[in-house]
Amino acid sequence: MPHSSTRPGPFTKPGKRRRAKTEADRLAILAGAASAAVAEVEESLSVPPDPTAAAFFDVDNTMIRGASIYFFGKGMAGRGLITTSDLLRFGWQQLAFRVRGEEDPDAVAEAKDKALGLVAGKSVVEIVAYGEEIYDELMERRIWSGTRALAQQHLDAGQRVWLVTATPVELARIIAARLGLTGA
Repeated sequence: MPHSSTRPGPFTKPGKRRRAKTEADRLAILAGAASAAVAEVEESLSVPPDPTAAAFFDVDNTMIRGASIYFFGKGMAGRGLITTSDLLRFGWQQLAFRVRGEEDPDAVAEAKDKALGLVAGKSVVEIVAYGEEIYDELMERRIWSGTRALAQQHLDAGQRVWLVTATPVELARIIAARLGLTGA
């Protein structure tokens, strides 16, 4: 049993004994004070939003290695929603894109038309669900770490970070949300 003091403290009722502080009591008080100090420091270090600055990033071959529409197509093929020949065509276009580092406008238009055909008749909720699954399966590991770090520096400076891209908006919004960006 802890040792008790016979002298009343300033907040002890007359005639009552005050319990001596144990080491655990002392540590609890110290931990509370440390927690309050950390909260105060964190608050002083928070960066206020900067409404006058923003950063903009493309998705394909900037945020992600390769073309997002290819990975979306590959994921859709894995679900039996497009044919093998469609996937091979997407793959060939992806290879050309990676080698040249620039998009062929005709190939982009063809891929976009094919992608729009894939989603015809499907609800936005279904498309977003496919996009989230495909991002997790195929895209997340292809995020360029340097580009991601640069985007994070902008966020840490209180700036907004947007994806501006030809990637379908539903997919771009998923990527932005998963990376903690402002939007797409």
